[in-house]
Parts: sequence; C-alpha cells; structure tokens
Amino acid sequence: MSILQKTTFKNIDEKIIYYTIVLTYPLYLLGGLYLVGPVLGWFLLYHAVMIMLNNRVEINYLAMLWLFSILLIEIVVVIGSFNTGHSLLMTIKSTIGWAKGWALIGVFIFIGAILPIRYYILQQAVINILWQSLLISPLLIIVAFLDFPTLLYISPLKILGGGGEQFFKVWLYWNDLNTGLPRWQLFAPWSPALAFYALLALSIILPRDSDRLKYIAIFSSITLILLSESRAGVIILLILLFVYFVSYFFDVIYILAMMLVSILIFGVFSEEIIGGVVDSINYINNMRSKSSMIRQTLNDIGLYRWYNESFWFGHGNVERGPHIVQFMPIGSHNAFIGLLFIKGIIGLLLYVIPLVITTVYLFFKSFYKRDYLSGFFVILIFFMYSFTENIEILSYLMWPGWLFIGMSLRACSYRCDLNAIDFEDNGQAFVVRK
Repeated sequence: MSILQKTTFKNIDEKIIYYTIVLTYPLYLLGGLYLVGPVLGWFLLYHAVMIMLNNRVEINYLAMLWLFSILLIEIVVVIGSFNTGHSLLMTIKSTIGWAKGWALIGVFIFIGAILPIRYYILQQAVINILWQSLLISPLLIIVAFLDFPTLLYISPLKILGGGGEQFFKVWLYWNDLNTGLPRWQLFAPWSPALAFYALLALSIILPRDSDRLKYIAIFSSITLILLSESRAGVIILLILLFVYFVSYFFDVIYILAMMLVSILIFGVFSEEIIGGVVDSINYINNMRSKSSMIRQTLNDIGLYRWYNESFWFGHGNVERGPHIVQFMPIGSHNAFIGLLFIKGIIGLLLYVIPLVITTVYLFFKSFYKRDYLSGFFVILIFFMYSFTENIEILSYLMWPGWLFIGMSLRACSYRCDLNAIDFEDNGQAFVVRK
C-alpha cells in the first residue's frame, strides 16, 4: 500500500481537511500556516451549524459544552479588558486573539462531532504529513552539522498575523543556548511544539489497523519527538507507550487490578517514590537550568499579578514580562497560569471544567472500546501540555487533535468504532457500518 494512493472523498469538508494537513509544508514555507488554521475553523463551523440545523444529527453534549465554554471565555475577555482600563481598540484586538486562539478549541471539537468527516480521511492526512517529515528530517540533520544558516527568512505575510514574527519564521534548525547542540522544529514555531504535534499525530493513528504505513508513521512520530529534544515530549511518549501496550495485552479487569495494586504500593512506599520523582525532576530541570528558571519566574509573576490585581476576570490582554524573563509574555509557558492572568479564575474554570470532564469521560469510555483510548490519549496530551505550553496560541497548528477529540465524542455517541462511522451519499446522514 502506497502513501500516494488515491484518496476518495465523500464531501468537500473531507477534501478541505485532508489537503490542509497534507500541504502543511508549503503553507509553512509561505508563512500561511498561522493564518489558515483560524480561517479553516470558522469556515467549517458555518458548515457544521448548517448541517445541525437542517438534519437530525445526534449531538454529543460534551462538544456543546466546549462550544458554550469558549463563547463565555470571550465575554470574560471583554469584561477583563474594561476592568483593566483597556481601550476599545485593545478590546477588539483581544477578541481577534480569542477568535484565533481559545475559540478554535471549541470550534474544532464541535466540527469533529458534527461534520461528515471520516476518521479514515484524517488518519490518511496525518500519516502523509508524518511520511513527509520523515523524508525531510535527514536533510535537516545534515545541514545542521554542515553549519548552514539556521533562519532562512521571515515571511512577509507577518503583516497579516498579529501573533509575532516567530510564527512566520522559516527555520532549518536552531542551536540550543544551554547545550550548544542543534534542535529541530520543522513546521512548528518552536521545538517543544513539534514534539506536541508528533504526540498528537501518534495518538490519532493508533486505532488504524496494523500495516506498514502505520508502523512507519509511528517511527516518524518518535523521530520528530527525539529531534525536538523536548523533555516533556519524551516523558509523555514513554507514558503513552506504556499505557498503550498494557491496554493492548491485558483485559480491562487486569488493568483495574494493576491500578489497584499500584495504588496500594504507592500508599506503602509513597515517601520513597515521591523522593525519587522529585530527584528525577530536578535532574531533568538542571539539563536546561536557564529555561527552567525562566519558566518558573514567568509562572511566579503571573500568579502574583493575577491574585493581587485581577482575581475574577483577569487583565483581558497579553502583557510582556520584564528583562529577567527575556520579555516573554506572562503566562506563555503555562496555559493555566496564562488563563488566570488574562481571564482570571472564571476564564480558567471555563477551560478546566470541560477539559477534566472530557478527559475522565474518554478514560472510562476507553474501557468499553480500545479505539477510544486514542481520544483519551489526545485529550490527556492537551491536559499535560497545558502545564508547559500556551495551548491557545498553538491552536492554529494543533487543530487536528481537537478535531479528533470531536470525532471520538461522535463515535462514543454512536457506540461504535471510529472506523465504523460512515456517511450516506449526500455526505450528511450518519451511517454506522457493522
């Protein structure tokens, strides 16, 4: 089976999703990747709303909760902006930032739950981009050790952006300031974001039937995580692989028994285990002590200013930190603290509540069908990266993950495998293939 095999589409939505993912590298080279994600999300949302209004579609309540939550976040943004004394222009700017950030999370989950997009199409697109990345990686490794320039150019499309030059820079690689060694980010804005994307891609293709393409795609995902040299990426990869292999070889009753035994062991040896974990974390942080110091300082500033200046609705807008954190935006390395600083405790709850409920829901659903384990992995990755990344600013790139969560919720509603969801010839009515 070739990766270049002809893909048959049943509707325009599938074709748009497929080619947007497959053309990631051309879009990146043009500087359009940051712009396409938001446009795609709002365009497909219109299609989803029309289908919902004109057809009898079973809507997953969690998908509706996400959409409702992100709409409320916009209200919090406006209130926070006015409370902080921002002008109308700044409030409009914050709203635009919401529309291409937090809003995309709920939008793509809703799209995945409503639009007639088959898992097969998303799966083929993700495998294709992983295949491309695997072919490009050796060349990027070679040019790094031949001491080629790191930054090629900055796309002139940056004037249409607003997120900063970083999202329009085209890199071959870059040199880590702590180790002096090259790191790669390919089409991502920074290296940890590449590991983030690779983990999502790995999780999305796991339900696919075993074949050569699946194993090559898995190998590509692991390669990208290693090239990024992301500490969080490697740790999360090991966790996911361990859970996947345990679930693959053991029945649910054995997994529950193992969890019970693990809890008992933790209770007896908790002091020794916690001490070992703390020592390991300190060792990992010391590998890039400067990076860890900046992250911690940003978090401390964000928490202090949130609690003392704008507890309920936040500051309403992004603010750059002082020189000690290299003028990085406050809350930019932790989605939870970023939410507290910009949108207050109410904004944080509007993200955390659907995030936790969806994580728990897909966790228990994964005991019912192993296919749902992929959806659980994806939401778990978003949960864990919320501690180290600015989740909303990466929505333009990570939207396939949010889309897949919506598709997983749709499969849960129909109580079937992801591959069993099909559509009638009109591309709208759901059919569950037996």
